[in-house]
Amino acid sequence: MNISKKSNYDTIISNLTSIDLVVLAAMHDTDLKTMIKISALELVKSCEKFFDLEMMQRMNHEPSPELKMKIQNWLNSIEYKQYTQNTNQTLSVKDKESIRKIYSKLGLKPHDLSELTQTGEVFLKNKIKEIKNKWKILINYNKSNNPIKLKEEIDKCDKIIPILFTIGIANPSLFSDMFKTMDLSMYDYLSKNKNIHPIFLDYLK
Repeated sequence: MNISKKSNYDTIISNLTSIDLVVLAAMHDTDLKTMIKISALELVKSCEKFFDLEMMQRMNHEPSPELKMKIQNWLNSIEYKQYTQNTNQTLSVKDKESIRKIYSKLGLKPHDLSELTQTGEVFLKNKIKEIKNKWKILINYNKSNNPIKLKEEIDKCDKIIPILFTIGIANPSLFSDMFKTMDLSMYDYLSKNKNIHPIFLDYLK
């Protein structure tokens, strides 16, 4: 990797958002129910980043029978039909054109499937390991009733809070309890940090 390409790679990695991590994990797991919680434009923009990083690619092989069945069932579901209808109603002409341009750049057609490359698989595996370790740290500070250290650590977790919930690492009840330990309003704290994508709210109901 030449210097300019590495610099661009490092810049994209450092600028990955909390929703980008959610998208990468959802694409890996074909987690369709998580994907529809994300706006179509956000989803496509995240995928564009991972294509640029060579962590994602167009699926150039026949999907497994299990994956085919999963996708077909999803396409026939009421949830998917509602998502499609809502998307068509809410996306502006400008948003639709942005999506079309990204698809064209990536060489994708609307119903093409994408998958993680080996680079993407390794990155996600390491990221999930890192996230699990951070969650353990939060649990330990909560158990030891150390609100100062707990707050310090949670302040560092803005990019990983959504994925903590979407891939099932965090326990919503325990997460809520941590804010009681810190004597903070959970919703006030989380809503003020714009780096935390609000998708996590669906998991705290």
